[in-house]
Amino acid sequence: MNRTDAPARTPAGAPGQQPGPLPPRGAPGPVRRDGQGPPGPDPRNDGYGYDVDRVDPRGPVRLGDARTPRVRRRRAWLQWLVWGGSILGLLLVAAGVYLFAIRPLGFGTSLVAFTAALVPVTIVLLAIWWLDRYTPQPRLTLVYAFIWGAAGSVGLTLFFGGFFTAWISPPEPEAITAEFLGAVIQAPVVEEFTKSLGLIALLCWGRRFIGGPIDGVVYAALIAGGFAFTENILYFGQSFHQAQAMGEVAVFWQTFYLRGLLSPFAHVSFTALCGLGLGIAAERRSLMLYFGLGIGGLSLGMVLHALWNGSAFFIEVDPADPLAGFLRYYLTVQVPIFVLLAAIAIWLRVRERRILRRQLSEYGRAGWFSPDEVTMLLSMRRRRKAEKWAGRHGALARMGMRDLIRAAVELALDRHSVLFGRPTRRSRMRERELLEIITADRRLIGALTAPVVREVTRPAADGAAAPAGRAASAVCA
Repeated sequence: MNRTDAPARTPAGAPGQQPGPLPPRGAPGPVRRDGQGPPGPDPRNDGYGYDVDRVDPRGPVRLGDARTPRVRRRRAWLQWLVWGGSILGLLLVAAGVYLFAIRPLGFGTSLVAFTAALVPVTIVLLAIWWLDRYTPQPRLTLVYAFIWGAAGSVGLTLFFGGFFTAWISPPEPEAITAEFLGAVIQAPVVEEFTKSLGLIALLCWGRRFIGGPIDGVVYAALIAGGFAFTENILYFGQSFHQAQAMGEVAVFWQTFYLRGLLSPFAHVSFTALCGLGLGIAAERRSLMLYFGLGIGGLSLGMVLHALWNGSAFFIEVDPADPLAGFLRYYLTVQVPIFVLLAAIAIWLRVRERRILRRQLSEYGRAGWFSPDEVTMLLSMRRRRKAEKWAGRHGALARMGMRDLIRAAVELALDRHSVLFGRPTRRSRMRERELLEIITADRRLIGALTAPVVREVTRPAADGAAAPAGRAASAVCA
């Protein structure tokens, strides 16, 4: 595929005949005339040539040259081995974080801090679910991203943070200087770098997981949400200890209010900028953009992180109302930044829908989807209705419908990305595989939802026609 390629289509004429060019967008599509001669225009199909035969998986030559050498693939067992080893290693790191950072707080304090930390992480996960559900990512990689943030990046930060602080600190720093360097320099640089390593690990597997801006934002938000979850446990635990020592529970509730309710998306906003840059680069398939936008997004995230942490040192505190100064800063600086980033996320969601409509319509004009199928694939409500309808015919039919939707969405997004770059053998083979998966799923659904007894009409005693299938049912009753 390239900028002038149309989606793969099946021949409109005799078997083996090469297909002609697709009609332009909005023009009438081809239609057969008694099975003879070239197809003519049909003004009724609104540009969709759905009379074109779909692919037969047993005859792959319909999708192009079947002699194209297959691209070497990673073995499935090796992929599962690597993913399993990665997640197991992260769980071991999580055990270390618990033993050396959380367990010293005490069981009761840790339980209180864990329960309080569930509130902001639930808010973050709900937002990520809304953002990702239109083009959902594999659950295994979503779990990996969260565990990397909650364990891997936290462990690396705890290990390298002290060395980095000692490196940037003067020989004998004052207490306020050491605190400033740790909060404004060390924390943004080390934390954002370790969180971005999880995104780089996903990119090492290619564009399968991060193929566009919204994918990068989703994985970055999950990593940041996991990191904030563990960090909140530590902060809430320390605050609970202080509240017990001072005999004032207000200390704990103030920390919960600031970190759990006012800023659940703070870390998400910082890391999402790096994910956004890497996602744009992945969509454009540009190595230079990987470095430029990746480093640019990471640097901007570090700056916003430093601005957030530095507010504690620059805001004047009124002893009569300690939170007044912070709330003014929060409303005038942080809220506009969050609203801007939220607007970007919503725009990416709308943009993704437009991409699906455009690319699926192109495949529809090639005969792969009917207009009703395109409409169904663009609507979450219609997708659920389609899965529910298939589910009435069994779990296998429901799985087939879900797999068809997933393959169609991936097909459209892959084609959109290929249009920005040069098509490769791998991209052509992936398109071929997805089209064959869609055809196989459609046939499976059709076989499972077709009636077992065909309804045929036969003359009744009074001269009226009665369905044979219903008559048989009446006899059996």
